[in-house]
Order: sequence, then structure tokens, then C-alpha cells
Amino acid sequence: MHLQGAIVGRSAAFLLGLAIASIDVTPAPAETGDRPAPLTLRTRIPLPGVYGRIDHFGWDSKRGILIVSALGNNTIEIVDQWKRVRTIEGLKHPQASVYLPGLDRIVVSTESGELRFFDAETYFPIKTLDFGAQWNTDNIRYDAVNKLIYVGYGARDLGAIAVVDAVTMERRDEYRLGSHPESFQLETKGSRIYVALPDQRAIAVIDRKTGAIMKLAVAGNANSHALAFDEVNRRLFTAALQPGRFAIMASDSGKLVAEFPCVLGVDDLWFDAARRRIYATGAGAIDTFQQADPDHYSLLARIDAGLGAGSTSLHVKTRTQDSLFMSRPNMLPQGGSEVLLFYVND
Repeated sequence: MHLQGAIVGRSAAFLLGLAIASIDVTPAPAETGDRPAPLTLRTRIPLPGVYGRIDHFGWDSKRGILIVSALGNNTIEIVDQWKRVRTIEGLKHPQASVYLPGLDRIVVSTESGELRFFDAETYFPIKTLDFGAQWNTDNIRYDAVNKLIYVGYGARDLGAIAVVDAVTMERRDEYRLGSHPESFQLETKGSRIYVALPDQRAIAVIDRKTGAIMKLAVAGNANSHALAFDEVNRRLFTAALQPGRFAIMASDSGKLVAEFPCVLGVDDLWFDAARRRIYATGAGAIDTFQQADPDHYSLLARIDAGLGAGSTSLHVKTRTQDSLFMSRPNMLPQGGSEVLLFYVND
């Protein structure tokens, strides 16, 4: 949801050469002129000794620190100034993290059903909320105005979005959804939550004021885990894992506005409101779509991120540059993983 690398050494360059020879940017057929590629690979951040799947990233906006959920390694990796500076161990398959501004805390969800709170300065553990073994706390969103944390959790017909008080770190309410929720988005000027429910081929719409829940059918979009939201233009963006299919929907009616083929395995989507772009990050590539207006879109470019690049990324505003991060698990020749840092071009 929801948000830099190391100097590229000879070993990393050699590995990338074995995989695809170089990072490749394939423009859309209609792209002309000298416009730069939408993304430029800036550097690679090595995570030696980190193995297994890497899941969603978090971003400490106060310190400019990237928080990496190394799910397969049972660790959280802290990256500052393009290098790993700390590892938090003892977690059970961390899946996502969110920084809580004002409170200066980090909250981490785990596949084993825990919500873990840490001091963002010292990384000292503050509290653990245990949802129950195998209850799979997953995506997290934060409402900073009301100081409420929303976390997707649960399995099968007991899937839900739980509401946690960020100050007291106690559970408050929840919204039962009938299957495990994947990505979800909060309205900032309204009361709705939009939730991807791949097992139901639907997007749930939760009204936080009344508790009412309705569901928008997503025809043909099975296994759609990712969700992004253009609140101003009332558009939802989603993507099926396989076959790759990027879809734009009207958030108020569920009407399909447009759809395109896209990279397989999309697990994160990011809407860049300033540039009116959507980044779809999938298996080894990033598809960039351009919004001409709320009803018209085009493929701007495909950026090939190389063999092994994962489907986890984060688009954030750093101190000097808009950036996008993407994981490459288990790809260092000396053993371990890395994070690719792309700069976003105008």
C-alpha cells in the first residue's frame, strides 16, 4: 500500500547481465519525440543474507527511511541513505508496515496474525496485538486525521477489515467481508473504503459512517489483488494477477471505463496524481499507464526490471526526488536480495 540503494558493483552488474543484459524501457507504440522514460533506474540497494519473498514496503516520512518487509526472511530491513542500516528480527512473516506520523511509531502486520508496534526512533517493541494464529494480518492503511489504523486480516468467510486505535493500540471495530481482503484504499474527503476481494471477483465499498457494505462486481478480473484510487476523478484501478489485465472502474458505480493487457503478477498499483500516471508493478517489469482524462488512458512504457524482480514496490515523495522501489529477492551473487530504486521522470 503503504512510502533509497547502493553503488552498483561489478557483481550486481554481472548478475543483471546474465539475466537480461540491461534494464530496458520499451515505449508504447504511440510514444514519439525525445520525452524521457517515465522511470530511470538510479541504483540497487543490496540486502545480503536476506532470502525468500519480499512483501510490501513502508516509508518513514520523518527520517526518509524505507521499511522493507522481508516476509520469507522473518525480518524487517531498515534502509537509510541507500543502504541497510538495521534489521529487526523475530517476526513471523512480516507482510506490510506503516509509519504513524505524530506518534512516531511503526506498525507491522504478519502472516501469523500479529500487529506489531515499534518505536520509530529506537525500533524498540512497544506492543503486540494478536489476532490469532494463522489469521493473516496483511495490508495496512492509516487515517492520520482520526488516528485510526485499518488492517486487512482473516481467511475465507471470516475475512475482514479491522479498525485499531493508533494511540491506545487497541482494536475497536471491524467490517466483515466474507473473504480475505487484499489491497484497499481510504477516501480522504469521504467515508468510503474500497477493498479488493479476489476470491469474490469483487471490490467491496465500506461506508465508515454507517457500516454499510456493498460490492462491485469485477467481471473477468479473478485474482485481482492490487488497487489504486484517483479520488478527484472517482476512478479505481485494479489488475488481475494472471492473465495480466489492468482495469479502470468508476468508483461510484463500478462501471468498467477501460481495460488493457499488462504485466503478469501485479501485486501493487500506484497512482501518481501529479503526473496522472499509474504504475503497475509485476513479475520482472513495470507497466506505466498515462491518464489523458478520467475516461481515456494509454500504455506509456514498459520498464523491464530483470529476471527475479518481484511485484512489491512503493511510490513515494522523498526529500529531493519522486521514487519507486521494487524488490529483487534472492538475486545477489554473494547471497541475498536487493531493492531497485527508480527515479520518476516528468
